[in-house]
Parts: sequence; structure tokens; C-alpha cells
Amino acid sequence: MNDIITTACKFVTSSIGRKILVALTGACLLLFLVGHLAGNMTIYGTTAEGSWIDVYATGLHSMPAWLLWAIRLGLLAVFAVHVLLALVLKYENYNARTHYQKEGTLKATLSSRTMVITGVMILCFLLLHLWQLTLNGDPANCYEHVVRGFQNPVSSVAYIVAICCLFMHVRHGVQSVMQTLGLGTRKVRPLYNIVAVLFALVVCAGFISIPLAVLTGILH
Repeated sequence: MNDIITTACKFVTSSIGRKILVALTGACLLLFLVGHLAGNMTIYGTTAEGSWIDVYATGLHSMPAWLLWAIRLGLLAVFAVHVLLALVLKYENYNARTHYQKEGTLKATLSSRTMVITGVMILCFLLLHLWQLTLNGDPANCYEHVVRGFQNPVSSVAYIVAICCLFMHVRHGVQSVMQTLGLGTRKVRPLYNIVAVLFALVVCAGFISIPLAVLTGILH
């Protein structure tokens, strides 16, 4: 048992171990984004009983309390590990940079250079988003709550700006996850950037479509 704990500690405290953990937690958060988007897209469907998103939200909150909180705390733990280790790696890279590495940084994409900035902005947005649409909303009236929230142009613009930050973060994040975890063969690696951009575009366009649909009257 002690050997397992020692090995785990060595893994977490090593640079390679931290990079792998950041990639794994990042992959988990990407999967969560896909699931969250799928749930949000139910706002476009209706039944005789009302909007699909009301049924979806009610179903989520009908889960046993212990299971719902286990999922929430699990996501929180994954998010916390991802953020903390990413900041540690960024700090280590900053201290270890040489003159040549600084020149290399200038050639990096805007998405990669602003990962910390977009990450912090996403965190701030997430806290506000949870407070506005999750903690203060009635699951049975989710559709009405979302529409009413996005009818405020300021809220819609802030949401769209946050999703643009998410696009930049996810665009580089997908590529980093694939590269760190060694997914695919050498022939596939040149496609990493294309896959990352397409994934980020689809996900973020889906999220942005909701406030745009409210502002244009498609959802009312």
C-alpha cells in the first residue's frame, strides 16, 4: 500500500505526471461539455407537456440527492485538479524558459498563449452561470428561466463573450489532450489542429445559438 502511495506521489510531483493529469482531467471536462451541450439543445424541442429542456432539467433534479451531489463534487474535483495543475505547469514553464523558448512562444498560437487568461475568465463565467441559471432556477420552468435571462442583451453579450473565450481554450485544449495522450498515429497528428478547431466550433456554436435564438425571437 505504501509503495502505491509513494508511486502516486512521485507521479503527481513529476512534470510528466502533471501533464498527463491535466490532459486526463481536460478530456473529462471536454466530455462534460458535450453532454452539457446535448442537454442545452433540448431547449429547441417541445412536446404536448412543454419544452424538452423542462423535462430534462426535472429529470436531472429527480435523481437521488446523494448521486446528484456525487456527480457535482466529482466534476468540481476534476475541475479543481485541472486548474491547479495547469497553473503549476504554467509557473514551472515560466521559470524554466530560456531565450530560445521565449522566441518559440512568440510563434505559438493566440489560443495557447492565453490559456491561463481564458481559463480564469471561464471560471468567473462558470460561477456566475451556476448562480444565475442553476442555483436560482426552478427545473420545472427551466425554459422560461433561460429565455427570460437571455432577453437581457447584457447577459446575452456577456455569455457570448465567455463562450468565445471557451472556444479559444477548447481549441488549444483538444489539441493538447490528443498530443499529450499520444492519440492516433503520426499520420493523424497533422490533423490534430483541424479536429480541435472543428470540435470547438461545433460546441461553442451550439451554446451561442441559444442567446441568439432568444434575441431574434426564435425562442420566446
